[in-house]
Order: sequence, then C-alpha cells, then structure tokens
Amino acid sequence: MTPYYEQDGITIYHGDCREVLAELDHMLIDVVITDPPFSIPVKYHDTEGDYPRSWGDIVVMEPFFSDVFRQLRRVCKPHAQVYVCCDGQSYPIFFKASLPLWPQSHLLIWYKPTGRRGRGWQHSHEEILHLRGPQTEYADGFRQDLIGIMPVRTLDREHPAEKPGDLWMWLLEAAPIHYKRICDPFMGSGELLSVARACSREAIGIEIDERYCEIAAKRLSQAALAF
Repeated sequence: MTPYYEQDGITIYHGDCREVLAELDHMLIDVVITDPPFSIPVKYHDTEGDYPRSWGDIVVMEPFFSDVFRQLRRVCKPHAQVYVCCDGQSYPIFFKASLPLWPQSHLLIWYKPTGRRGRGWQHSHEEILHLRGPQTEYADGFRQDLIGIMPVRTLDREHPAEKPGDLWMWLLEAAPIHYKRICDPFMGSGELLSVARACSREAIGIEIDERYCEIAAKRLSQAALAF
C-alpha cells in the first residue's frame, strides 16, 4: 500500500478501512480509538403512511461492521485497548459484532455539557464501547467511565462528526506508555493522529473520503512546521 501521508511515525491511508486493515500486519496495533459512521440509514416521520421501524433497518449495518471488527481483532495485539464511539441504536450492532472476538467489554459514557440536539429530552451524551482482553494493561490512575468533556463547536468543525482532542487524549492516557501504535480506521479530519503525535505515539489513520485525508495531512504538516 502507498500511504497518502507518512511522517514522524504518523501514517494515513486513503481507502476502505476493511481493505486497508486486511493489508496490515497481524498483531500490529496497541490501541484502537475510532468514531465510525453509525447513523441508521432509514429515516422516519410522524405523518400518516410513514415507513414502519423494524430491526432490519439496524441489522443492515451488521455485515459491514462484523467485517470491520474481525479485521481489527486480527491487527490488534493480545493486550490491545479498543474504543468505538456509538449511540443507543448502533451499540447493539457493535456489541453483537465484537462479542465473539473480545472476551471483555465495558460501556463508557461521554457527557457533553452543552448538548442541545433532541426533542423533549436533549441529546447530551454518546456511548463508547470499550473492548479488552485478559492481557490488557492500563496506565496508573483512577478513571471514571462517565467522561465530561465539551464537544467541538459546530462552526469550528472540519468534519461534521468531529470529536474534541481532549476526549481522544482522555482515552489515550488510559494506555500505558509502551502501547506505542495507535489506529483510527475511521479517521475523519485526523484529530486523533494529532493527539497521538503530541503524546509521542505512532498512529495509523484510514479514511475513505479523500477530502478528509487532505485536511488531516494539512493539519499534521502545519503542526510539524509549528513545532
């Protein structure tokens, strides 16, 4: 594979993450932190004659993410930590796809104090599925599984679902310093790669949309020049 960007231990690949992951070495990755697209494709309305909801609308995502999780398990080391952002509707799919592959899991909650979306009940949190095994290690320190961090302001986002660097830092700091190689198979605009480099870690980012590869590469290049 030819990287889209490669410098100072940070590598970006442009392509379908399933295909790129299949080309990576076995047991290469120490930490996976990622925010996959998890919106349910079918839309509903409140007017008469709407499409009825069904379990099939959700499980249409299952074959894709089952393949993604299989590839992630192959490239992860036995001690790896895995963090996958999700919501109440996508969590069942992610949990089902990962259950046969990782012996332990935990659900973290990212609380967004300024959450404003929603009807009746304001949407102010997201879930993060954490996968681990018996050999998984953690850095010293006490951590709660409820994480209160401000989201990125809409006007400041370079990607519609951009997560704050502070959230990625919080998760990454749970990994011991010898967990050197990070992977984000749904890289977006590359915020995690910037955080990984700031923490002196290597990182691999994969993104299927080339415009975001370009944004991430430019961000990393500018940060390198500033440094």
